[in-house]
Amino acid sequence: VVLDGVAPPDMALPASFSTDNQAALAALLAACAAEAGCQARHPQLRAQWTALLQGLPRTVTLAHPVTGRDETLTLTRETVLGLVRAPLYMPVLASALPHAVAEAAQGRYAALLGLASAMGTARDSELRLAAGMHFSVVCAEDLPRLDGSGDRPGADFGASFADLYLKTCAHWPRGTVPAAFYRMPVAPVPVLVLSGGIDPVTPPRHGERAVQALGAKARHVVVPHAGHGVMGLGCMRDAVFRFVDAASDDEALKVDAGCAQGIPRPPAFAPVGAVAAQEASR
Repeated sequence: VVLDGVAPPDMALPASFSTDNQAALAALLAACAAEAGCQARHPQLRAQWTALLQGLPRTVTLAHPVTGRDETLTLTRETVLGLVRAPLYMPVLASALPHAVAEAAQGRYAALLGLASAMGTARDSELRLAAGMHFSVVCAEDLPRLDGSGDRPGADFGASFADLYLKTCAHWPRGTVPAAFYRMPVAPVPVLVLSGGIDPVTPPRHGERAVQALGAKARHVVVPHAGHGVMGLGCMRDAVFRFVDAASDDEALKVDAGCAQGIPRPPAFAPVGAVAAQEASR
């Protein structure tokens, strides 16, 4: 069995959203501060992010990312948090968030909107969230456990996601989940659990809890600089193939996945000409 990006059955999703989103955002800000080029271009990124949130809600006019037509809308705190959260799923998109946040802090929101829109296109309709099914599942499985969750709301993300589910689930039809649903049994076969170290929704802390429950035949591989879903990343794909093809349980659990440590985080995006201008100013 291969589990990629694990959401254990005992996870209270609306609460973990805030905790895990905040951790991924904090990692992004720290990565920019540690990268010379990003730090030089965005020395006040943390302050700009704070100022951006404090300046909301705000009425803005933006070009629609699909039609190209200007539309006037009100950007709320929840909207901007959602726009930032989406690219965090994919490090290659998250690499452009420092630039997008800096632009938005100066009243230019096109980059932030376009970046979030890159998560889904007309060709990717199969990846779109079926909202009705989503609420039917979360309202039944997660909401009853929300009050008992030990996850603390993130400083920026707060309880906005939890509030959305509380309001929706108050009127949403849902089934009753048996207590046994929330318990993970010991695995009878080898299980390869995969986690992205900067995944904003199923980071390693959830995979680690799953491995402890699954027992001796479960192995946890963390790709430190990966986001949500690591099975398709270059050498990790090969490691999964070797795991499945192994002749015995012992061989499967010993498959070399050390390449995970070498997968880098994409460097921060710089607009065309930004690096040259930065060099010229030195």
